[in-house]
Amino acid sequence: MREILHLSFSTAANHLSTHFFNAQESYFTYDEEISLVDHNITFRSGLATDGSTETFTPRCLLWDLKGGYGSLMKYNSLYENEEGSLTPANLVRIEEPRVPKSAYIESLDENAEQVAKLNPSNALYWSDYCNVFHHPRSLLQLSSWEYHPVDAPRGRARGSGGSGPSAAVHYGSAGKVREFKGYDVGASEFHDLSHADSAGELALETHFRALLEECDLLAGINIITDVDSAWGGFTAEALSELRDEYIPKSTVLLWGLEDNATLDRINQYSRIQTLAALTPLSTAYIPLCLKPDTSSLFNFFSADVGFDASSLWHTTGLLNAVFESITLPTRLQESDSRVSMDTLASEITSLGSRKIISGTELAVGHAILQLGGTNSVNNGHQDRLSQLKAAKSRLSHTFSKFGVVRGFRGSSIGSMEQIWEEYAKPTDVKEEGGFVDRRLISLCYPTPASYPPYLPEAGHLYSSLYSTSLTSYQLADMKDFVSRYVRGDDREELKDELDTLSGEFIFGWSGGSSGDEDE
Repeated sequence: MREILHLSFSTAANHLSTHFFNAQESYFTYDEEISLVDHNITFRSGLATDGSTETFTPRCLLWDLKGGYGSLMKYNSLYENEEGSLTPANLVRIEEPRVPKSAYIESLDENAEQVAKLNPSNALYWSDYCNVFHHPRSLLQLSSWEYHPVDAPRGRARGSGGSGPSAAVHYGSAGKVREFKGYDVGASEFHDLSHADSAGELALETHFRALLEECDLLAGINIITDVDSAWGGFTAEALSELRDEYIPKSTVLLWGLEDNATLDRINQYSRIQTLAALTPLSTAYIPLCLKPDTSSLFNFFSADVGFDASSLWHTTGLLNAVFESITLPTRLQESDSRVSMDTLASEITSLGSRKIISGTELAVGHAILQLGGTNSVNNGHQDRLSQLKAAKSRLSHTFSKFGVVRGFRGSSIGSMEQIWEEYAKPTDVKEEGGFVDRRLISLCYPTPASYPPYLPEAGHLYSSLYSTSLTSYQLADMKDFVSRYVRGDDREELKDELDTLSGEFIFGWSGGSSGDEDE
């Protein structure tokens, strides 16, 4: 068995992961029919604490801030608390108000014939639509920070006093609530041994090692993380520890969630630090956009389809259509059709030479929607005229494109090949000397009851990742940002790292610069 592990850092990442595992659960077959997907690759079998009930839970670790689980309890009906309990004399119980279960989860618990419908207002937490049971050791939280979908969507610090979330808020010296932002904040949190339940090294030793030891032959790891917050620094430290102690040569696909909103300089700098730190540690770094461009969404969805760009349930559901589809070949049952994680990584990085993915495409019978790419940071010093001139000078060359076309009932390989030719335009890439590959899979993209009702239940789905020379300019913009706004000992080292990454994407002659003069 070639198992694949799944690591998820941040609330947004856990929303995407929930859509992913719900999709995998929808592939399960309960009769003599054989599933096209090998569930053992991403799920593990085990026994509940009663010693007799068989369980099947995801091979994953999900990190979140306190409160990010919503109504989900660490221990459930399958797994009782195995860590022992305090005697009543030593017990001091401090309870915070619990988030009630969503009507959807209640209907699942009651085995209702008709499950309650979800919408952006009742799917605020990823636990509001989680169809699978997780093993208790899969759920990890940073207890010194808290999340609330309305009051603290980016996370905020908790204090040591009080019994409720509001009383526990910690204020900085300026009287403002400390947000979970900044690369260095996340990196420091990983090494904070004062919170034994959330310290990074201890969590990996206790939880990741157990997952790893259950694998016969690890095929690779998918990691999803928020890169525009302190989660970037936390993930970078975690992956560095994993490389040093557990998986020095394993394939790692890093999926970075970018906000695509107007970022302050702290979060802009965090994105740059995260990309520079994670790319060398990853086999491939794949940016995904949490908030797609509004005009692109308008062209993608018909007028009668409701899409809420502020809802993580909606936005990560769309991203999962790409994530789940691109990685689907690694989970297929038939060995002749299955693609190894190593092969997939090689193909999406143009044979391994360019680790950063430049862009992500998705089409479901509509116009192509761009769902990711290495977004430039806002340097704040270019006027509109200079931006237009720069855009005209950045004629991109396509190095590689990898895609997946999923069929529909009655579809043929010929019709899927036609879809690939229509959307991917592989001839254009080949004419530029680029590398092109694709996978044609008859299995439809799953839309369980937990999935937002904005995609057709049957129809082809095209998704692709591509690499272009435009990334070199975007990395140069990041270097320019560092030159203008960053001071300190790490400044020159970070600029050198960005230079090295940028060099892999330069095609032909490149003159001038985006501005590397200190002010």
